[in-house]
Amino acid sequence: MNPFTNGGWSQAGQGNSNPWDNTSGHAPSVFGALPSLAISKSVPKSIQPDSVTFTFTSFNTTILNCSVLGPQNRVAYRIVTEATAPSCTVWKDNESRSVAMAQWQPNSTLEIRGITHRQRIKDWLRLSSDKSRREVEIRGVLYAWVPMDGFICLYKAHATAPRVLARIARAPTTVLLELTQEALQADLLESCVVATVMFVCGHNID
Repeated sequence: MNPFTNGGWSQAGQGNSNPWDNTSGHAPSVFGALPSLAISKSVPKSIQPDSVTFTFTSFNTTILNCSVLGPQNRVAYRIVTEATAPSCTVWKDNESRSVAMAQWQPNSTLEIRGITHRQRIKDWLRLSSDKSRREVEIRGVLYAWVPMDGFICLYKAHATAPRVLARIARAPTTVLLELTQEALQADLLESCVVATVMFVCGHNID
């Protein structure tokens, strides 16, 4: 199945350019309403046997305050939004170094250390003209995030036979980010961690 001809973003969002807005009428969850991203009642089967899963957990009100656990359930990242400065979110690694920062007001900008200069989030995660995907350039390579089969999946944008490199899933009390070894070797982890938060935080990034 070609992920780029599968209905994509507008279908997943019931016509809204941000499918993770709470348009269902249900009360928001503790980590931002995701009405169009189904809750998996069990851990999804891995993309590949050697894939690595990162778990966004320990939410404090939203995913904008949480811990990201990696292998052996060790904290790999922390996402911090101070109550005194709610317009700013910082991603920190396990040594408390800042690896990314989002400013939500006034224009929703993002900077990722060593990956992208400060720019509008909607320009970093740009919606394709047909609204089937969100495209992102990482280290000179164009990738696409596509809603598909209950996941949000990352592919190389122009691959003749697209393969899932990473995917985001929602569990009852966590958000899961799974990366293949190919994605890890391409140094996509931090970009994927940031993108996961963007998709589920409840902010309209457009």
